[in-house]
Amino acid sequence: MGAEIWCFVETGAAAGLHKTATKLATEAARLAQLLGGEGCGVLVARGANAFAAELAVFGLRKLYAIKADAVASWTPEACADALVQLVSKRQPQMLIFAATAGGSEIAARVAARLDRGLIANCVDFAREGESPVARKAVYGGKAHMTMAWSAPPPYIATVNPEALEAIEESGSSPPELIEEAVTVAPLKTALLRSWKTDPRQLDLTEASLVVGVGRPIIARAEELEALRVAAEQCGAVFGVSRPVVDAGVLPKECQIGASGKWLNADVYIACGISGSSYHMMGVRQVRHLIAVNNDPNAPILKQAELGIVGDLFEVIPALAKLSTEDQGGADN
Repeated sequence: MGAEIWCFVETGAAAGLHKTATKLATEAARLAQLLGGEGCGVLVARGANAFAAELAVFGLRKLYAIKADAVASWTPEACADALVQLVSKRQPQMLIFAATAGGSEIAARVAARLDRGLIANCVDFAREGESPVARKAVYGGKAHMTMAWSAPPPYIATVNPEALEAIEESGSSPPELIEEAVTVAPLKTALLRSWKTDPRQLDLTEASLVVGVGRPIIARAEELEALRVAAEQCGAVFGVSRPVVDAGVLPKECQIGASGKWLNADVYIACGISGSSYHMMGVRQVRHLIAVNNDPNAPILKQAELGIVGDLFEVIPALAKLSTEDQGGADN
């Protein structure tokens, strides 16, 4: 096999895999096929055996698990220090990160320490000769730019999460697990405190559960606040379609769709939204689409994983009631 293509596997809440992990593993496997190498993952979390099993069907051949007993908390600084040591030892051809807040910071630190260029927020990669080139959006997504690295490997890049897709490989086996011990230098920063953000306060692009409302709210704007409260009781972030924004009911930052916010949610509940191509473009990365519409012929119902023919002014409060009852039962 040729040189190794690495992806940095992030872990998220409760030490589980971050939602970008399987997608980035797929991208590393694709890049390895493109460049004639091996797709590999690298992580700095405990429980590597379980993670290897979760990543088994996404094409990785190896999973490097970095160990450093002296590290109390894997801050971006500690992660970067450990990665630099392992990169210097193993000499991968390429190292990619998801363009999350954590991934972007670690990538920048690694590139600076290795004195290598970093191409950020890529949407695709291709091959020219023996080297990769990266494509990224510019001018607010209206055009794309192709860029190449002028320094030698490892080539370092972050990838826009919206450009990633997890694709399972049939017949894949778990990646070979390789434990690597490193000695992290004394850190200049320390994690003092962490806390969980109320999901209802997240931006639409970061929310895992979103409730979107369409045209029917324009004629019944006085009920908007009640619907918003009901959506928040479900733990959802509230958004609207473009016609609602154009009517002046809510500001632009609440708009979902091609010219508004692009969702990366686990679940999107679209209520009273017909499913225009512009709206669907902004929700194509959603993992589970639920549509509520009183028109049984609404196009969105054909694209939804679950369709409910009903009145959004009844369905959303009913969902909130169910959510409240579930929470009450969990407390008893």
